[in-house]
Amino acid sequence: MPFGLKLRRTRRYNVRSKNCFMTRIQLLENNVIDNNCNPPIVVHCSAGVGRTGVVILTELMIGCLEHNEKVDVPVMLQHLREQRMFMIQTIAQYKFVYQVLILFLQNSRLI
Repeated sequence: MPFGLKLRRTRRYNVRSKNCFMTRIQLLENNVIDNNCNPPIVVHCSAGVGRTGVVILTELMIGCLEHNEKVDVPVMLQHLREQRMFMIQTIAQYKFVYQVLILFLQNSRLI
């Protein structure tokens, strides 16, 4: 692939697969850290708003937690929606973000 790009198709996430979702996020972060690089990461689902919004919002919020910054999911979602309308399309997706954040905090032993 040109420019060292890796294209990978993944399955859809549903609300019951938050552990799988966290594992994939951690694998991605570990791969970037292990290779001492900071490549751009492209995330896209069919419409580019629902599942893509879940991944982006979750990553941003985990970054805030890791850097001891304020975690304000509704405000961050509003900022994302200013750039791309309809990010996070369903209540289930919105709840999923919170469930993943809780799982992250539990795994980090912060709660």
